Amino acid sequence: ALEKSNNMRAAFNAYTNNLVFGEGYTLNASKEEKSRLIRSEQLPDVTSVIRSDLDLRDLYRNQVLTYIEDSKAELEYQLKSGESFDATELLTLLREAQLSCNEWFKFVPEADAKDALNAVLLES
Repeated sequence: ALEKSNNMRAAFNAYTNNLVFGEGYTLNASKEEKSRLIRSEQLPDVTSVIRSDLDLRDLYRNQVLTYIEDSKAELEYQLKSGESFDATELLTLLREAQLSCNEWFKFVPEADAKDALNAVLLES
C-alpha cells in the first residue's frame, strides 16, 4: 500500500523483497571475538542474522524517505515564506538523505548494481 504512494519506497522494497539468503553467513569479527562467541555459545543463528540485515536495510530506507519528505517540506516553506531563500536547512537534509542512501547501497553487491544499470540502459 505504501509502495503505491511512494516510488522511492517501492524501489527500495523491490530490491529487498527479491533477496535470497543462504543457509549460512560469514562472521566479520576478529579471531579472538569469534573464539569468545563460540566458547560462550553466543553465535547468532542464520534467522537472526537475516532479520538484523533486513532491519538495518529498512532503517536506512526509512531515513532516506524521511529526509526526502523533510526536504520537500523545507523547500515548500522557503518558497512560501516570501523572505530571501535560505538553502542551509534544505542542503543539510539532502546531504543526510544522501548519506543514508549511501549506507543502504553498501548492502548491494557491486555485480547487482552493474546488472541493474545494464538493464536500465538496455531499456533506454
